[in-house]
Amino acid sequence: MATTLSIVSLLTSLVVAETTATYPPASYSSVQWWPSPAFVTETSGPIVPDYYTPSITKTLTSLAPYTYTSSGTSALTAFSNSTSPSGPSSTSTANATLPKCKQIQFDFPAGSGGNAERADAVKEAYLWGWNAYTKYAFGKDELQPLNASGVNNWYGWGVTIVDAIDTAIIMNLTDVVAQQLEFIQTIDFTTTEYGPVEIFDVSIRYLGGLISAYDLLKSGQFYNGYPQDQVEALLSQAVSLADKIAFGFNTPTGLSSANVNFTSNEPVFGTYTIAATNVTYNSTNTASTGTYILDWFRLADLTGNETYRQLSERAESYLVNPSPAPIFPGLIGTQFDIDTGLMLTFDGGFQAGVDSFLEYLIKTYQYQVTSTTMQYKDFWLQAAQSAMSYIALQPYAFPNLTFLSTLDVNGTIALGTDDFACFAGGNFLLGAKLLDMPDLIPLGLAVTDGCHQTYNTTLTGLGPIQWGWYNGSNQAYDPQDDVDAAERKWAMKYGYFIPEGDENWASRPEPTESLYYGYRITGEQRWAEYAWQNFLAINETARNVNGFATINNVNMPFGGSMLNGLDSFFFAEVLKYLYLTFTDPSVIDLAEWVLNTEAHPFPVLCDNGSS
Repeated sequence: MATTLSIVSLLTSLVVAETTATYPPASYSSVQWWPSPAFVTETSGPIVPDYYTPSITKTLTSLAPYTYTSSGTSALTAFSNSTSPSGPSSTSTANATLPKCKQIQFDFPAGSGGNAERADAVKEAYLWGWNAYTKYAFGKDELQPLNASGVNNWYGWGVTIVDAIDTAIIMNLTDVVAQQLEFIQTIDFTTTEYGPVEIFDVSIRYLGGLISAYDLLKSGQFYNGYPQDQVEALLSQAVSLADKIAFGFNTPTGLSSANVNFTSNEPVFGTYTIAATNVTYNSTNTASTGTYILDWFRLADLTGNETYRQLSERAESYLVNPSPAPIFPGLIGTQFDIDTGLMLTFDGGFQAGVDSFLEYLIKTYQYQVTSTTMQYKDFWLQAAQSAMSYIALQPYAFPNLTFLSTLDVNGTIALGTDDFACFAGGNFLLGAKLLDMPDLIPLGLAVTDGCHQTYNTTLTGLGPIQWGWYNGSNQAYDPQDDVDAAERKWAMKYGYFIPEGDENWASRPEPTESLYYGYRITGEQRWAEYAWQNFLAINETARNVNGFATINNVNMPFGGSMLNGLDSFFFAEVLKYLYLTFTDPSVIDLAEWVLNTEAHPFPVLCDNGSS
């Protein structure tokens, strides 16, 4: 009954707001939750894309042959289930001579490159969502903005608090950070009533958030007038959580399991069935098991516990030495047999299922150059070369539009992709600057432009989860799409089509992520303008009286309807990338910081010349 009454009360308040407000309000302050500034794409229509990206190079110069080594070569050592940091490592680089930091960003003149008014607008959006969370859901995992409540969908540890704290640190929201620190020290990461625990997301969101907040506060670049026992608790809590996640690596190969039972400390395996043979395997997802190295390398360096590094390295060794070999070099499939280490599928690309594995190869090399991370870099270059040669495709009648195609489980080009693959544009740009390989710049810009096309051509200005296109012969991967008149008309106008059921926008950050890298690395204002368009569209379409929500259809007025969820990565990624696009470029300089796949910054082990 209480729930029913609260919903009735909410609906009543919204009806009052609708009847007392003009559309849009004459004064935005008269209706507090109304987005400001306004952005109504329904009246202005889709933005016409402007392409002037240079042609993509098909072959990287001076690309060395990639040498495969045997998989699973990193020896496992007994894992200490300790919740206390063990102090500096004997192998730590803290006291070693560090290499000079590599300039990644465009050389913005001092005092230029930022836009304080836009940065403040993004900060206001963070506070709007955060204040709603604290009012209706504080301590719960995520806010439910349609019925003003909270939900424990990520094990009841308050994922929004942990995932969002580093963004608040960067925005200098000191009251918010104080509130978050006070809560974080009370979490018991050793137990949950909601298990088994899916350890990939827990690692990138919770563990990455804890480590990043600790590093930011200890860096001297951000305010740190908080109780130092609460700051130190960030690291001890990271250790407590990592020591439980680590049981997921207790498998025949060392490839991580999908889940861990936090009560019995046992891995819980996922499975994959090959349709052609009907044989089921204990399996692990490539992106899941391949996205520990950066965060766990950092934790090893902070604590001196090398087991964190060894566990993640051993799992990674199977992925960078795949057997059987993928269809195209570097583009491994999404499923591996956890018992043998063999690759089960050939669905390579940069899409969900493999995305963050590829992302981390070059980022871990940036974090620290070692013989191991040099192999990661070399494998990443193989994937970049294959992207250029085989899957960076132009749709029918759109020679200046580029999408990265996925492969199906048999390795056939599927003429489709998803929003997750949009990280690749920024990742190529980062690698181009890090490795002094200008041939990669056009690929990075073209992929970023292509993903932006799926935003600036929809009715809301937001992009779908997946899309497809017709090849150079005007044929689709799925024959049904060949005769779908609506899809053909849309593709003839915009170069792509949105399959039925894929029209939603759920706070996904990847297209905005690459716009951020595009602006920071090239200095070209158009990337910042595109990011601003994305922000305005979010503020117009996803904002409501209780924060922000996700929407059902990017091609319906105002998104058609809302979904009752606000993901923690809206704070961790979407708003952080937007804020960093508009704040002074010296904040989180990409020469000194590398961002994990949840946009949590870790310091690069390099000498910035300041000491």
